[in-house]
Amino acid sequence: MQSGTVASNGIELFYESRGPENGEPIVFVMGLSAQMVFWPDTLLDALADKGYRVIRFDNRDVGKSTRIRKPINQGPIAAILRSMVGLSVESPYTLHDMVADTVGLLDALNIERAHFVGASMGGMISQLMAGTHPERVLSLTSIMSSNNSPLLPPPKPAALKTLVAPRVKVETEEQFVAFGLEMMAKLGGTLPQGQDELAAMYRASWARGINPRGIRNQFLAIMATGSLTKTLKKIQCPTTVIHGGADPLIRPAGGKASARAIRGAKLAIIPGMGHDFPPSVIDRIGELITETVGRANSVAQTAVA
Repeated sequence: MQSGTVASNGIELFYESRGPENGEPIVFVMGLSAQMVFWPDTLLDALADKGYRVIRFDNRDVGKSTRIRKPINQGPIAAILRSMVGLSVESPYTLHDMVADTVGLLDALNIERAHFVGASMGGMISQLMAGTHPERVLSLTSIMSSNNSPLLPPPKPAALKTLVAPRVKVETEEQFVAFGLEMMAKLGGTLPQGQDELAAMYRASWARGINPRGIRNQFLAIMATGSLTKTLKKIQCPTTVIHGGADPLIRPAGGKASARAIRGAKLAIIPGMGHDFPPSVIDRIGELITETVGRANSVAQTAVA
């Protein structure tokens, strides 16, 4: 396993790579406020064992990557209301900047093209990546994400509060873990979440460093970017959209909207899954990623023939 920091798009990104260095690269892009440690190791290890080079990284404003220090003039509620009525949203950056970060990561690692797997906000970044940099994306797997349209069904109230409610002050690791488990309980579906795995992820996040300001920055970036639909219609690589049937934050309609907009996309709704990675669905998600990568390889072989 390799890890380190690389320069990208004027900032620094911390990454980790597992599996053979000459393996086909799969890049995992995590969601809002979540560090790269929120990708389940069981999923990543299974793919690395198949011979893939599995790469995950901290987005800007989380973990060990650069923290953005720009003034914020709008809160999340004002941003949501402005987005709903078609007004612009002020933000320190947008998801397009985060796409540029990801391109820079590929360049720094000397990767010409890669398969992309994104969760939630990371799914939006990966979708934009596939639509705006098709020459760099071999396949796309978008999980618990959407086309970011303001017309989509809103989150359930309890799930929405995890994003817009005032942040609870935490001063110890135990408080942070308790806060995280309570939040994930609101974001989960009907499948057991795996409390030990979640607690370990929150402990790792605390040890690596938390950045409450970054949560608001990333949320505003999503709101400021707006609908992705026009860009999604440009995606040509093999795509699978995975969504939890019981997701209370980004409702299943979000995943369905992305799948409709992307030509040839396959849609997989997993019953009982919420806005999380329950242990019982990890194998299924791994199978869907592998199948999507396989479709991309088949397309490439047909083109060469």
